[in-house]
Amino acid sequence: MPNLFIDIGNTAIKWLFNGDYNSVLMSDFNVGLLPEADQIFVSCVGDRSVLEGLKNTVFVESESTFQQFISAYESPQELGVDRFLAMIASVDQYPNQTRLIIDAGSALTFDLLLADGKHKGGLIMPGLGVLRRSFKQFSSESKQLLLGQSANNTTDAWEYGTAQMLMSVINEQINNYLNQYGDLQIILTGGDAKMIGIRLNQQTQIKPNLVLDGLALYAQVRAGLV
Repeated sequence: MPNLFIDIGNTAIKWLFNGDYNSVLMSDFNVGLLPEADQIFVSCVGDRSVLEGLKNTVFVESESTFQQFISAYESPQELGVDRFLAMIASVDQYPNQTRLIIDAGSALTFDLLLADGKHKGGLIMPGLGVLRRSFKQFSSESKQLLLGQSANNTTDAWEYGTAQMLMSVINEQINNYLNQYGDLQIILTGGDAKMIGIRLNQQTQIKPNLVLDGLALYAQVRAGLV
């Protein structure tokens, strides 16, 4: 029976089984949605209790090295496991390239990996949803990402302003890394990856399931150790 790979985020849960990717919002999830598997590997940055009762479950943690990957963190376990798994997947999928991994979900993260697999560190910022809920009086659940517009009402002003803020910082960070390191393989993952990717000024690879790909790779390589 194939292994089951689960990525628990803050707002959604994804899983990979027998080559098929699935995703549901946390509010709609129950363990009955999951297929049966001999072994379950989990990446969790959210509430691990949602898998309570499942057997043969391994919660993966970040490591200082993995194949070519070398973490920049002084305490490697502090690196979010989702970022760790996305990076090891990028090393496998885009070998011998300098990679910028942008994860656009509840948090917006940037991680730079040199061609030899050395992690140069990263950044963490609020994602679009968190940003739009950051002021109670303006709070919005809108996923619209409209750019280059001005508003004549407060609701639209907040929506347009937060969209511009998010995209401006992403474009600026990409340009900063390009200036420092030259050519980059820019990889977008996370729930908002597709929406952001079509609005960027740079060519990108959109890999919404990069964490699950990294989880499957981790399990394959560590199969004899877990």
